[in-house]
Amino acid sequence: MTSNQSIGERLHLLRLELGWSAAECAYRLTLEINELIVPETWETWERAADHEPSMQTFLRYATTVSRMFGIDPDSLVHGPWNTPSSADVIALAEHTNGTNRESLK
Repeated sequence: MTSNQSIGERLHLLRLELGWSAAECAYRLTLEINELIVPETWETWERAADHEPSMQTFLRYATTVSRMFGIDPDSLVHGPWNTPSSADVIALAEHTNGTNRESLK
């Protein structure tokens, strides 16, 4: 079954499902591939049609991005995407000037 969603749309929906910002996705991908990916690049991929040059660039990273989201690469690239992600969501601790919030009460 062929999906009517573009790769960029599936990428966007996955990101929203996890509650990640484009900046967080770009940062996580940067760490994974040891190559700078800026948030604007990520946002360009989400807006791109499958035939656009920016999406061709994205396809080099599709396997790594799929792993970040915990889905099969074929699902991201060829769709349809309709299953929840199994990616590990890592909560970042909130600190205020070296102290935790509990000690401020």
